[in-house]
Amino acid sequence: MERTITQKRFGQVNGQDVVQTAMQNCSGMRFASCTYGATITEIAVPNRDGLIENVVCSFGRVENYVSQPQFFGSTIGPFAGRLENSELVIKGQSLHVTPNEGEHLLHGGSAGFHAKIWEVQTFEEEDRLTTKYSLIYDEEYPGELQLEVSYSLLETNEVVVNYSGVSSEDTLLNMTNHSYFNLSGDLKETIHAHTLVMNATRYIPINKQGLPLGEPLDVTGTVFDFTQGKALSEVIGATDEQVCLANGGLDHPFLLEEGVIVLADEKSGRRLNIITQEPAVVVYTGNKIGSGYSFKEAAAQNFLGICLEEQNVPNSSKYPHYPSAFLEKGARYSKTTRYKFEVNRGKLTFR
Repeated sequence: MERTITQKRFGQVNGQDVVQTAMQNCSGMRFASCTYGATITEIAVPNRDGLIENVVCSFGRVENYVSQPQFFGSTIGPFAGRLENSELVIKGQSLHVTPNEGEHLLHGGSAGFHAKIWEVQTFEEEDRLTTKYSLIYDEEYPGELQLEVSYSLLETNEVVVNYSGVSSEDTLLNMTNHSYFNLSGDLKETIHAHTLVMNATRYIPINKQGLPLGEPLDVTGTVFDFTQGKALSEVIGATDEQVCLANGGLDHPFLLEEGVIVLADEKSGRRLNIITQEPAVVVYTGNKIGSGYSFKEAAAQNFLGICLEEQNVPNSSKYPHYPSAFLEKGARYSKTTRYKFEVNRGKLTFR
């Protein structure tokens, strides 16, 4: 099969054309993204029978991403997760920005990276195809940010995401991607039967507003223990108080002791390995996807996708014992995330 990069008009936002770029490797894996929010709009990979299907919640036109603002596939920033009282603390100085979730800030606010139209370039190299997005961001946060996000599709059915940013002033920067994964293929089933594995012995509890609280809790003996692997059905709908606070699922930061997260679906044989150097991952099981609209392949419903948002600890400026998201003027923010897709021919095993 021939490697290809194609582009097409994906709709308009505020009178500006949005472009979708699709890449395909020699194995037939497809990866698509668009200039609105540097958003991932398709990841299509084979199941154990070789059938190539989409494994993220996505829409066929950009207008749906605007009308259903749940950050589907979006690049998130300047600060991923929730910030209490919309407050940035930089070198001991407090700055308040416009909230977008009650009194608080979620995923950078309504004018975050997800709501901007980025510039796009494509590159073809010997071992990969790359779509690179760039943006000059100047909103309420201190400084002008020069940003780049690149998606590289490898012949090993791996997507490498590189994030880069430089600010003209001291600021905070904490980026991630908000794709909703569903390995059943074309959203045939919910994520209940998916298995999640990660080396995280501590998680951060939340309050009724979804804000992460300061001190982590041990996962041992709780529904939050994924160290040996667990079906999401064991967590979704559990009676644990923290699950109830998150609308019947997960919306919690986990502190990673090893930067590998594994998501698998035994029925399809698909397996996703996420490799990161970030200290935390927010696991969100799509508890508020809702209904009354449709994705490309299926009607929307709760628990149709899971977000694995590897990042710095949300609300970390409130708690100095967590790693800082501080970015010094002129310094470069840089992070890499690898999404490696595999197929298990028999029963799932975890190495």
